[in-house]
Amino acid sequence: MEKKKMKLWKKILLIVLALLVVFAIFTLRKYIIITKLINASKDYVGKTNFVVDTYSLSNDSVSLAKTYYKEGDIFSTTQTLNHNILDERKITAYNKDNEKLIIIQSGEDKIALLNGEIAPVYVNTISEYEDIKFKIPLAFSSRITAQEYNNKDCYLIEFSKDYKILVEKETGIIIRVIDIGYTTNRTYTFDVVKDEDIVKPDISDCKIQENN
Repeated sequence: MEKKKMKLWKKILLIVLALLVVFAIFTLRKYIIITKLINASKDYVGKTNFVVDTYSLSNDSVSLAKTYYKEGDIFSTTQTLNHNILDERKITAYNKDNEKLIIIQSGEDKIALLNGEIAPVYVNTISEYEDIKFKIPLAFSSRITAQEYNNKDCYLIEFSKDYKILVEKETGIIIRVIDIGYTTNRTYTFDVVKDEDIVKPDISDCKIQENN
């Protein structure tokens, strides 16, 4: 009887060991994939000239944004449609030569906010997980599968059932984020922005509000 129990325990231990080995292999594979994506993204992290088109979709709204970025200068427009709001909303942001301007339009009403806070613009890449204290937990807990999106080879990284990112294999750029009921898609075009793309918008028909 004792020998049978010993054999049973040995079988259980072997099964557990085999499962641990398989888990370790899959975790190592994910770690290697994440490392390759991070290395690929390093060519794009410091880019200072690009256009990014953003399409965001939630349960009750759609947003379309286009941002021009050139060496710290910014010109962007964001249009939002919400089925609860009849009028389209539009936000225009301008930042050049230390002058910041935001125009908020809802229907016929337009407000120009001088010296408003403009969110920083950068290429969204997987490099934010470069630190080993982020990379190891990501490799340990995520699920990574290969996918094709817009004729590009990508990896879908699933942090949970509610949060996922789609990363281009070649560039390490995050081109889609799925966060609960909100999906954001981004398309980048590099080294095409000219000075004439970033022009101060007309505010003659706006109510002026200064942000001190």
